[in-house]
Amino acid sequence: MRIRSYLALLVCACLLGAYVLEQVLAYRFNNVQALAEEHSKSLLWEKDLQRIESTASQFLVSCDLVIGSGNTYLIFGAKNMGQYLVDELEVMQSDVRFPELTSKIYESRSSVKNIIGTLDIVSDLPPSNLQLSLSKLLNQYDPVSLTLSRNIQFLTQKTTELIKLEAVKLENEKQRMVEVSWMTRIGFFMLIVGLWWWANNRICKPLNGLVYSSHRALSGHDFEASKKAPTEILELSNDFKHLTETLFHQASHDPLTELQNRRAFERNLHEIMGDRRLSYFLCFIDLDYFKTINDTCGHAAGDEILVKVARILKANVRSNDVVARLGGDEFSILIKDCPFDNALQIAKNIKENIRGLTYHWEGETFHLSASIGVAPKVHGSTTTELLNSADVACGLAKNAGRNTVHLYDVSNETGVNKRQDIISVHQINNALKNDLFVLYRQDIISLQHTQPDQHFEILLRMKGPDDIIISPASFFPIAERYRLTSKIDRWVINAVFKHYADNKKQLDSIQMISINLSGHSMNDVELEQFIITKVHTGLIPATKICFEITETVAITNVKRARLFMDNIKTLGCSFALDDFGSEHSSYSYIKELPTEKIKIDGSFVASMMENPLDYTAVKSICDIAKAAKQDVIAEFVEDKKTMEALKKLGVDYGQGYYFCQPYALV
Repeated sequence: MRIRSYLALLVCACLLGAYVLEQVLAYRFNNVQALAEEHSKSLLWEKDLQRIESTASQFLVSCDLVIGSGNTYLIFGAKNMGQYLVDELEVMQSDVRFPELTSKIYESRSSVKNIIGTLDIVSDLPPSNLQLSLSKLLNQYDPVSLTLSRNIQFLTQKTTELIKLEAVKLENEKQRMVEVSWMTRIGFFMLIVGLWWWANNRICKPLNGLVYSSHRALSGHDFEASKKAPTEILELSNDFKHLTETLFHQASHDPLTELQNRRAFERNLHEIMGDRRLSYFLCFIDLDYFKTINDTCGHAAGDEILVKVARILKANVRSNDVVARLGGDEFSILIKDCPFDNALQIAKNIKENIRGLTYHWEGETFHLSASIGVAPKVHGSTTTELLNSADVACGLAKNAGRNTVHLYDVSNETGVNKRQDIISVHQINNALKNDLFVLYRQDIISLQHTQPDQHFEILLRMKGPDDIIISPASFFPIAERYRLTSKIDRWVINAVFKHYADNKKQLDSIQMISINLSGHSMNDVELEQFIITKVHTGLIPATKICFEITETVAITNVKRARLFMDNIKTLGCSFALDDFGSEHSSYSYIKELPTEKIKIDGSFVASMMENPLDYTAVKSICDIAKAAKQDVIAEFVEDKKTMEALKKLGVDYGQGYYFCQPYALV
């Protein structure tokens, strides 16, 4: 039944209750009014009777004088009074106010008529014989007058008694009307309360239940749909249940692979780790060479491969195991209640199945493989530590040649040291919150010309326990995994501008300040706006700021990288393409990206004097950069011999321990 039907029943019940209340009160009021009118008439009737009694007394006195004394001159007045009494008694007799008095009224009327007849006889008596005749008439008159007097007294007394009874009845009826009116009002109020209770149970309670369930659903609990409620609420409840289930699924699952996402996976992992009775293994899976396929064949091809990998993972685990995509090409599996050998076999089966995946594009065949790290249950470890352990094992698998499964061994010294080097995400968040990062700088030296002004790159360190300085290699991989790099870049930019706002004089001797931007920052519109605002409001001239982006970052999304760079370059800032040559990419990116400088990857520079291939790569990069009219910066310059070779090749700037080591920005 719909809400409008419930409301119609509610309104009809209220109207019916009001009608019954009105009818009861009207009936009692009319009854009291009728009794009051009858009582008023009885009082008037009593007044008339009192007047008759007074007239009767005068009439009898006059008759006594006429008949007893012979005063015949009073006969006319007496007869008039007698006729008045007859007429009045006749009226009272016809009124029938009190039926029990009718006979007495009739007797009184007859007595008055007899007395009038006696008066007529007296008026006809001869004067000669008057006294004798009067004495005879007196014997007839006395009984009649006595009867009349007694009847009149009886009527008066009886009327008074009856009127008193009527007054008592009227008062009782008034009291009854008050009682009935209160009872009916209370009954109507109880009806309203009952209807409210009924409507509350039928409409409000289900609606409140819907609101309560929706709030619980939004906080992560299961939505409880209403079962007994109006049709609209049932429909709304079912729709909201479907919506919350859909939203919860979307919030906890990766939209591409339909696997759990990082948040849902960590929540499940935290719940499992809370039960010390359960045994489990955590597998961390990282696809090898996936980026090459993704960059070469496009994101659609990469998505197709990720979906296939997700199917392989789901096909090789049991129903109670949890599979998740942590982001990019990283997957994780929580294997519960499984023996050690079986868990390793699951990981190996997954590795072999992924190895069988191939992708064909433009006549080329791309093979895929996976490096898998397996971390067993460790008592007392946290969720982050377990994830880090599996990540370390995965990294060791990659170092071992990829396409391997590596078990994390706590007793292994290498693993332990590696685990100690990795900083938790909570430490990074704490550093962001409490300004525990420290800015360092490393000078960039001109190799071709004398450089009067300073040119340096801003580097980042983090304060650990006991103020130990931690290098980026220990915390930046975790920051990238948990997508904190944009926040770190924002902190660095803000700290640089704040430093030179406090040290304005240092700007006079600075030619260029190079600041690194991470991969996620290139897709962060808010960070882009933050940089624009800082350049507009800060004291550092835009021409003295150079942002360094890695080649891999740019290639991930060339269009977005170019848009980001164009918007910042309009302010006067410049860009350098960092770590150039570290990936299998085309030199065409030099002309596609609006950079002014190219930084040769340090792995080429460090060994260029011993490895002819690295020397040739450095020379090739220099030639291309010069053709593109871009400055060349060489990293990892460790000795004079390398510096002179770079200078001879035409490299414009050098950076490395040969010139100076990084030091704190003061």
